[in-house]
Amino acid sequence: MKPLELMQLKIPAGYAITYNKFHDVDPVLSADSDDFIENWFFFTQDLMQIEKLKVKKGRPYISDRDNTLLFDLGWYPDSDINGEYFLQLVDGYWNEVKSFSSKDRFLIKKKLEEWLEEYQAAN
Repeated sequence: MKPLELMQLKIPAGYAITYNKFHDVDPVLSADSDDFIENWFFFTQDLMQIEKLKVKKGRPYISDRDNTLLFDLGWYPDSDINGEYFLQLVDGYWNEVKSFSSKDRFLIKKKLEEWLEEYQAAN
């Protein structure tokens, strides 16, 4: 059996992955339920968070709430086969800048990489 791997992502310089359990795996329907995912651990509301770093005196750091951007990924509804990935870009107060959702992890990966590139130089 092949070990489960994290999704391979192209993350440009200037970001910190603060949490990651976004795996390259398909959801498996539980034999005991109509909608519960057997491998639910990989399909929860908290899958990944990436934070835009700031630079001060040549050193990168995670900014305060007022100046941060967070890329947040989860599966909604949590552990439900009918759910989907939900990717958000939010500020430090969780005000949404933009969002994207899909059942397809490869579309999510593509969108995340696009946003990371877009905001690398912009902010």
